[in-house]
Amino acid sequence: MHELFNKVLAKRDLSRAGDLFSVPNADIVDDITEVLSEISPIISHADYVKNNNDQSVVEICVTRVLSCIRETKTAERYCAALVDLLRTCLLWNLQPSGTTKEEPPHAKIAADIISSIFLNYDKKKKK
Repeated sequence: MHELFNKVLAKRDLSRAGDLFSVPNADIVDDITEVLSEISPIISHADYVKNNNDQSVVEICVTRVLSCIRETKTAERYCAALVDLLRTCLLWNLQPSGTTKEEPPHAKIAADIISSIFLNYDKKKKK
């Protein structure tokens, strides 16, 4: 796995997470399955739903991975890993709760993954 992804995920380093967008796609495209596998245990912790730092780190990492997949047109290659992460999200309550009706963090990840899969599927159909 790319060194920066490793540091950001291992240390939940929000201050460095934004730097992932300066890493070229070619440097991370082969690490996507591993990155998604590292995200799964983070979002599986019971305190994840209350840990804003971890949520932000995961959101940035997922966004970077999905942009790499989109830009490198590798959706088919990583579909299984995306579905595995989606399955992890589906183990949690995805319904808005409380007075704010804010989307739970697992719902945000699930929505991003589903959107990415369907957007890439749509591109294949138009060819």
